[in-house]
Amino acid sequence: MTAAAQKQVVEKALALPKKARERLAKQLWESLEPVEEKISPKEWNRAWKAELLKRAEEMRSGKVKGIPGDRVMAELRAKYG
Repeated sequence: MTAAAQKQVVEKALALPKKARERLAKQLWESLEPVEEKISPKEWNRAWKAELLKRAEEMRSGKVKGIPGDRVMAELRAKYG
C-alpha cells in the first residue's frame, strides 16, 4: 500500500463514529495475533494482570527504573516524527 493510500484509509477510519473505531481497532489488533497464540479474553486479562503486578513489583523493589513519560515521548517523536 502506498503512503497516500494508507493516509486515505487512516483518514476514513478516523472519521468513523467512536464505537466503529473501537471495533475496527479491535479487529486490526486481533489480526496481528498469530492463530496459535489466541487465548480467551479471560486468560488474556489474567496474563496481563500478572505481568502488570510483576512490573509494579520490579519498580517498587528498585530492580528496574522508570523513564519519565515526557522523555519517552520526545524519543519517540525524534525517532518516528
